[in-house]
Amino acid sequence: MRDWRGVLKSFPFAIPTRISFGEGAATAAAEETRALGRRPVVITDPGVQAAGLVDPITGSLKRAGLTPLVFAEVEANPRAETVDRGAAAAEEHGADVIVAVGGGSALDSAKAISAVLAHGGSCLDYEYDAVVGDRVPGPSTPIVAIPTTSGTGSEVTLWAIVTDISRNYKAPIGSPHLAPRVALVDPSLTVSLPPAVTAGTGMDALTHAIEGYTARCSNPISDALCLYAAELVSSFLVRAFEDGADLEARSGMMLASLLAGMGFGNSDTAAVHSMGEALGGLKDIPHGVAMAICLPHVLRLNAQAVPERLARLGVAMGLPDSSDHEPVIDHVEGLVRRLQIPTLADCGVTEEDVPALVQIALRNSGNPDNPVDVDEEVFTRLYREALADRRATTR
Repeated sequence: MRDWRGVLKSFPFAIPTRISFGEGAATAAAEETRALGRRPVVITDPGVQAAGLVDPITGSLKRAGLTPLVFAEVEANPRAETVDRGAAAAEEHGADVIVAVGGGSALDSAKAISAVLAHGGSCLDYEYDAVVGDRVPGPSTPIVAIPTTSGTGSEVTLWAIVTDISRNYKAPIGSPHLAPRVALVDPSLTVSLPPAVTAGTGMDALTHAIEGYTARCSNPISDALCLYAAELVSSFLVRAFEDGADLEARSGMMLASLLAGMGFGNSDTAAVHSMGEALGGLKDIPHGVAMAICLPHVLRLNAQAVPERLARLGVAMGLPDSSDHEPVIDHVEGLVRRLQIPTLADCGVTEEDVPALVQIALRNSGNPDNPVDVDEEVFTRLYREALADRRATTR
């Protein structure tokens, strides 16, 4: 008989963002923005702008009588100085609402900008502190979030991650005041994503689902969301990778990202993100790629503590019902190969980088929620295991 004691615990759960999901959802951008302000700043990145995804939105804003400013300088692993520059441009424009169009970097930048625009200073002034907690003092500039990738779930979370290059550190900024007011989740915006971006962002969504489900602070609602997200990723990621025009696969992945975002946003990420964010901060490796590289190694570590949870994940991902956790790890490793994720060595990481990576990973606030305690010795071993991986990718 199943042990239900964990289900009977008390827990909080909140989703402050209103969601509109489906093909064409982004066409409501002007209506939703006009309800919140008159002078929007559109936060995006050069790639999204070049792909032609921004112009239809700014055009609709202008036709609605609004006066938009486009800030398209966001880079991958967005830097604090870029965020502050965007906030300064928004302030000069007199922005009273933010429209975020892009992947996690654009959405996270928009959240950090919303805090600076409302309360002044630099985005790093609002860095989350494990002791102090939330440093955003009150309501921030409202955000309409329009994701163009299927991975981060940032459109429904309370967190922004910005890179402080002086510390080679991806600094977390977290507050309920940063949650977008509205998320317009439109799968049709993802059909032009290149396969490599589809792969990396999709593995980010899977990592959110797995870590959200296995974290010590998980709860029954986050469990349900994360399990469903893992099922969707297992069903649709390879299809989206191999045929970007497959709108059903794109929709499945967009929904997976959304559900995983709601799930881990009310649970936590843990050692995979600690390791991966260190790689992003020190070596500027794309976030989803870093997650995919680290995920199998952390899964093997955590299997000793939560084997039944990994087995249940396996069932959700379409594997035969079994008490054995190994098929889940094998399945994830197979995905990493099938999606042609590069190795750490491919990304230019060497043994000499390990001590610095370990020290950065140790600072991550999610470490206490990992199912297995992690320390310097554990992270050192995991990075070295990842460095030893010389797998071949397959189609």
